[in-house]
Amino acid sequence: MQVTLTTPQDAPPVAAEIDPALYGKTAYEKRRRILTLGFVACVVISILITSTRWGTTGIAGDLFFLAGVTLAMTGCLGRLWSGLFIAGYKSRELITCGPYALCRNPLYFFSAIGLIGIGLMACTLTVPLVFAVAFAVYYPTIIASEEVRLQGRHGAAFEDYCRTTPAFWPRFRAYHEPETYLIHLQPLRRNFVDAAWFVLLAVFVHIAAELHTRGFLPTVFTAW
Repeated sequence: MQVTLTTPQDAPPVAAEIDPALYGKTAYEKRRRILTLGFVACVVISILITSTRWGTTGIAGDLFFLAGVTLAMTGCLGRLWSGLFIAGYKSRELITCGPYALCRNPLYFFSAIGLIGIGLMACTLTVPLVFAVAFAVYYPTIIASEEVRLQGRHGAAFEDYCRTTPAFWPRFRAYHEPETYLIHLQPLRRNFVDAAWFVLLAVFVHIAAELHTRGFLPTVFTAW
């Protein structure tokens, strides 16, 4: 696939006038960043006071670390890949190629993969399970509200997309991509920053687990 990069000055103008009613966010969505930051704060506090029954050394510790790194990096790279295709297009075009040919919400799919990987870096089964449950409770509402807006913006095109592409779990045989693709650099930079948080959080979680094992952090709870 040939990639073409563009800055905001090079980007083509938006042809159609935007209807603000179709682009407004629900109150729940507007609070998403605050809720996300609150969740991260809770994670940090919990990790600092929770140790693992499995330990961070030996076969169990190595398996947790390997699985955690693999899933966290998959989530991070998957978000970057998805962001590459949607950067600069999210508010005006329906993207159905690349990762968006696999499922309608690849950013959220890879976020879930990355979160489970971060949880495994704590060398427990409890933490990734809590992350998975929190994701399953929180994100379906976000996805549903976003798809209502997409339906309003794109009408029959989005209905056809829904019929052929699953919402969350990828269908790999449906993958396709264009030979050339125009990438908008400015919004893409924000995707790099967002993806970097997965790596930083994974490193923090594993360092905290090591410090608990070595007795440098207090243990209030011990998780399986």
